[in-house]
Amino acid sequence: MRFTRLSTSAYSQFAYEQERILFPQLPGYAAERRAEGTDVVEVGVIDTVDGEEKIIAAALLRYQPWKKVFKRISIAYGPTIDFSNTKLVKFFFTELIKFVKKDKTVLSIRFNPLLAKTFYEDITPVAPNPVADTFEKAMVELGGVRINREFYDAADIQARFFYTKNISGMSFAEVNKSVGQVVRTGFNRAGTPGVTVKFLEADEFDILQDVLHHTADRSAMQEISDQAMSFYRGLKKARPEKVFAPVAVLNCPDYLAGIEKESNELEAKIASIDEQEATLQTEGKNLAKKQRTARNEAKDRLGVLQRRAKETREHQAETGDEIVLAASFYIACPNELVYLLSGSYREYQSYYGIYLIHRAMLEWATENGIDRYNTFGITGIFTDEASDAGVLHFKRQFKGDVEELVGTWDIPVRPKLANRLDAIG
Repeated sequence: MRFTRLSTSAYSQFAYEQERILFPQLPGYAAERRAEGTDVVEVGVIDTVDGEEKIIAAALLRYQPWKKVFKRISIAYGPTIDFSNTKLVKFFFTELIKFVKKDKTVLSIRFNPLLAKTFYEDITPVAPNPVADTFEKAMVELGGVRINREFYDAADIQARFFYTKNISGMSFAEVNKSVGQVVRTGFNRAGTPGVTVKFLEADEFDILQDVLHHTADRSAMQEISDQAMSFYRGLKKARPEKVFAPVAVLNCPDYLAGIEKESNELEAKIASIDEQEATLQTEGKNLAKKQRTARNEAKDRLGVLQRRAKETREHQAETGDEIVLAASFYIACPNELVYLLSGSYREYQSYYGIYLIHRAMLEWATENGIDRYNTFGITGIFTDEASDAGVLHFKRQFKGDVEELVGTWDIPVRPKLANRLDAIG
């Protein structure tokens, strides 16, 4: 085995051959970071496999400035490696330390592997991952320190808990059957006149940012910085086929026209049944139960439509003819679609915009052979008192499972200096 710097093309080929790899370890991420002026380096381990040299482990190293003069290495959701191969893991990190130490300004390496610590069914832990134990022992031997902070504590910590749904081999119809009733109800609103899902181009991301800003103001969600949004905009420009910003939009005139059309049909149905009843009464007969039930249902539905029309006219008068209901940001990774960011306007929830976004993206995922629908970060606190209790409740309606990773680790490259300059922990 030998540790080496990799060419961009060699790393790309390796990355897209992996069963699972998240966006911060993808070539497009590296390209966009470089475009913004960040140093990113591809490294890996090469070994002879079946008589041919192959990359058997790799990582994107992001060099982050620290205290103006120094740097820290960041490996987000990496390295990509067989963590059950302890010999390979130790070799990779031992050689990585030697490699980055050649730069006298590098203080430490921060990484958070895509390695499960515990397996779950929904939010219930069912078994520990024995590979995580051997990994953690190896890291301690190398001087690694586990960081006891979470992504909601600090911006430089990645999410340790995900909520993910396995959709491997499923059609959208099968996905629809597998989710909770509230989600199905939302999905079934597809086709409602005046409510559509559009996809933003990079130069329209201010719409997404506005929704996210509004959502952060009324929740525990962290504010998305202009720098982060600029980065996401760049990703969209670089990989438009892999980066999605779906927005649910209400067109008030179209919505009201749809309500008027359905209301006219219901009123005609009610009038027809009334007429039948009047005719039967002249004959001394009563209207059948089935027809009475149909009339009552039509009247109830008409009442709902009248309330929705009134509500929509009020929104139209206040905001205008076209209203953004919700917006999200997704990144497609090999075999996985990541629901990275999302926001919505509470006053427009009755239009089911966020559910229609999820429907559109799950339709895309099933049509493109995606295995996992990753709704991404949660706190991992499964109580009603958790800051994201409402978010978790929403995500659980998709009937997936929690993923708990081994978390964020620091390895000091220059221990004394790293500790003195707070580059560890």
